[in-house]
Amino acid sequence: MPQIIDFEGQRHEFPDDFTPADIQHALSSIQPAQAQAQNVSPKVSFDDLIPPLPPGFQLDGPPQPAAAPQSAMPALPPGFTLDQAPAAPQMAVPATTPSGRIYVALADVPQQPKPIDRPASLLPSSVGGAVRDFTVGAQGVGKGLTDIVTGPFDLAAGAQNLITGGINKLAGTNIPQAIPASKLVEKATSVLPGIDPATMSSSEKLAYDVSRFGTQAVGTGAMLAARAPSVAAATTRSETSVGRVLDHMARPYADAPARTLVGDTIGGMGSGVAVNAADNYVPEHAVVGDTWPKAIANALAPVVGAVGANSLQGTAEGLAGLIRNIATKSFGSASAPIPLNPNTRAPYSSADVDRAAAKIQGTTSGSPRALAQDIRENAAALSKPTEAGVEPLQASAMPTSGLLSRDPGLIAAEQGARLKSSPDFVKRDQNVKAAAAERVESTRDLEADLGAVMRRAAATREERIGAAESDILQREDATRAVDQIRADQGEPLSALANSEVKANASRRLDEALVDRTYIPARAEKNRLFDTAAGRHEELPADEIFGAIDRVRRQASGLAPGVLPEDFMRRLNALRPRMVEHPPESGQLVNTGGPGTALGGDLADLRKFIAPAIERAQSSGNYDLADNLQALRRSVNRTIEEAPGYSEANANYRQFADRFRPEPNDETARFTRELDRGGQNVDGELNRGATPPRATPARFLASPEKTAGLTRALEASPAAPDAHAALRDYLRSDFARSALNNDGTVNSIRASAWARNNADVLAQFPAVRGEFDDMAAAARRGEQMSVQARTDLDAARAARNVTEAEIDRSAVGTLFREDPRDVAQKLLGGKYDAGTKLDEINALIKNDPQAVRGWKAAVSEVIADKVQGTRQVGETLEVQFARLAREFKDNEALLAKTFSPEEMNNLRQAHKILSYFKEAEKRATVGSDTAEKLNIPGWAQLAVRHFKGDLAGGGLIKRFKLLLEMLPSSKQNADEIVHMAWFDPNVAAYLLERPVKNPNVAQYNIDLRRLIAAANASREN
Repeated sequence: MPQIIDFEGQRHEFPDDFTPADIQHALSSIQPAQAQAQNVSPKVSFDDLIPPLPPGFQLDGPPQPAAAPQSAMPALPPGFTLDQAPAAPQMAVPATTPSGRIYVALADVPQQPKPIDRPASLLPSSVGGAVRDFTVGAQGVGKGLTDIVTGPFDLAAGAQNLITGGINKLAGTNIPQAIPASKLVEKATSVLPGIDPATMSSSEKLAYDVSRFGTQAVGTGAMLAARAPSVAAATTRSETSVGRVLDHMARPYADAPARTLVGDTIGGMGSGVAVNAADNYVPEHAVVGDTWPKAIANALAPVVGAVGANSLQGTAEGLAGLIRNIATKSFGSASAPIPLNPNTRAPYSSADVDRAAAKIQGTTSGSPRALAQDIRENAAALSKPTEAGVEPLQASAMPTSGLLSRDPGLIAAEQGARLKSSPDFVKRDQNVKAAAAERVESTRDLEADLGAVMRRAAATREERIGAAESDILQREDATRAVDQIRADQGEPLSALANSEVKANASRRLDEALVDRTYIPARAEKNRLFDTAAGRHEELPADEIFGAIDRVRRQASGLAPGVLPEDFMRRLNALRPRMVEHPPESGQLVNTGGPGTALGGDLADLRKFIAPAIERAQSSGNYDLADNLQALRRSVNRTIEEAPGYSEANANYRQFADRFRPEPNDETARFTRELDRGGQNVDGELNRGATPPRATPARFLASPEKTAGLTRALEASPAAPDAHAALRDYLRSDFARSALNNDGTVNSIRASAWARNNADVLAQFPAVRGEFDDMAAAARRGEQMSVQARTDLDAARAARNVTEAEIDRSAVGTLFREDPRDVAQKLLGGKYDAGTKLDEINALIKNDPQAVRGWKAAVSEVIADKVQGTRQVGETLEVQFARLAREFKDNEALLAKTFSPEEMNNLRQAHKILSYFKEAEKRATVGSDTAEKLNIPGWAQLAVRHFKGDLAGGGLIKRFKLLLEMLPSSKQNADEIVHMAWFDPNVAAYLLERPVKNPNVAQYNIDLRRLIAAANASREN
């Protein structure tokens, strides 16, 4: 289908096989919009579209115009009509596209902008030139930053275009191409001020491209370098595919990010140079391949330019290194820590030191700088000790540097050196072991008196037996005193521990509560109601009549036993009855009672309501019980509102709050039972349901019931007597529960009684404090008694076993045996070493001669246990394994025996010898120097092929040994390394000396490819 293009306000149609370059070329030949505006209807003659004839040809003159039939004329292009042109525009030379299409452009059509002609120079010739140069560079940097931001989107668009282009070629479709994001940004920012890259001179365009691609490289590389530390520290791969790609691209920056970033920057600038060359020398439409050469150039130019720039960088760095090495060899010398060459007495060259540093650092398994710090610290701890009493270690007795480092790699390298220079290492090792042996030997005290320890043990034995006898006498006196105290505590309670005292207290409490408190209060309540003026007053009874009607409906006909029937009839007669009289007159006349009742009748009615409610509830008629309660409330309200009952009502409220606050209150139940019991013929209360002896137990059964008792007794004149009776009752109950048969108080039962009655006693604070004191005194007395008897038994047992215990203890052991034998058994683990040594130290701590004798015995045993039979210096050699075992098993014991200074000397000896243990544990056999000599693999394969594996391997091995023996430039480096094994300062210096790492990435090749792919996606 044809392609529709809007240009200069007009729509143009082009064949579907036109490329964008063809369309652009064709549109450039169209007359501009301004020229069209001058001619409202521009007409172009059909003859104007005919291209010029070849040279040497000429057309005949035009024939006379004649009308031709409309149907015979050919079809004109869209938008064109045949007419006489007012003025034929000047024609230019026709242009031919690579696809063979011929276009004729008008001579006055504006052409594309042309680069300015500006000579190249390193420095600007004017202020304007400087400003333009800065603008060009700034635009290049800005374009590079834009390319970084839009890079992912450009790559996505390039991938999409690659796919759609292939589909269009294969399927003959016309799927539109995706526009890269960077092109959209260019279009959006084209209105901003700046220099059009198309108008830049060749030197300016080169600077622009260098700035652009250099910015891409340094910006992207900096972001990847920032990610490199986390990638190096990660132990697992990223969870996302994007993260894994970024991790892969960031790994080249892990070792030396600055070095790699500089290489990326130089490579990016080289990419800019190559891209500039491709733009200048590769045409958009080549004679061969059309646009393909340009597309390939856009993709390869960044890579080729980066390779060339980094190659120049490497060449320059190599030349600079060569010049530096020549100057160093000619004028430089080794650093101060490196001693002079022992053969020539001249300083080593820096190259020799560098080679030695690289060699020794290459053998480490850890960080060289950290190992250098370890060597310095370990050497300083021995040569300049900070612990009190420690003798500094001489340099000739210092362990070798490999041992001081404790690094497996350095120790293995030192072992190889030991095989080559065995005498030097043997002499140093003997000096080290001699220093350790001297420190162990220094703990001996040949002038100490070992007999002082035995004399101290004998004196202690006599002291302990005498102390045991004295202790028995003291415990017997203490036991007798405690028994007397407990007897005195239980004596006052013994008289109360009988039933008669308890029954007497119950009667006294009942008398105070009933006869002297409740009965007078009830009598006063009844008196006020019986003598109240309201008994003779007529009170409104309408509410009461309604309640009576509800009761009648539940108790059909007021069955006997519910309420007094005659009384209810009398009340019913008082009910008003309004009838119409005379009939049909409309006037109502009261033919019944007045609607009121005497207050006394209502008060008497209340006496029957409460029993009726209980009977209704017990029979299950709860509706009747509810209506009776409503009736009682109505009667109570009527009486409470009567002025004549005000005094009686006030007194009743106090009476009810005191004795009957609510139906389930124990005081309410108790007083109701008293009221229902009535009186006998003698006028005394019938107490069959409420016997006086049970009154205390009834009210002391729970805290709630006790609260009712205290409320009833409050403000009663009998309250003091009631409280006294209550106290006697509780004391009697306590005595019956807590006293033992011997008259002493049992603390367990006393505490249990107090705990079970705690809530009841809380109602009587004074009484509670008394019982708490008695229980606490019982506990203290019993504890004292138990303790006294236990102490007495222990003292008697101690007296019986003291002598046998002394024989088994350190005292008996030192009394019978030589202190050296005791120390031997103690350090051999035969005794409970820690406890036994503490006992010995406690025994001799106040006897200086005994302390010195015991220390001499221990030091002699320790020296004999750790020393071998070989002589080193003036003493026997100390075996590290033995000394280490003693420190492992008995260091705490030794620290309790020797002074801190003596222990520090022993610890230093242990530390000195510990370095040899590291060598034994990590040493390797033989040297790997010959193995490191490289023989090409093809040569080894040929020798093994012709000589066989066994014979060929031997030849290869001998050849490597021969190479090792040949003189080489590595001899000075080997001498420096050899000195480093015996001088910690030299070893630390070599480990800290900067060494060039040949494995550092010079540039990020993946970044090159990324920049090239992004450039191809934008430009193709």
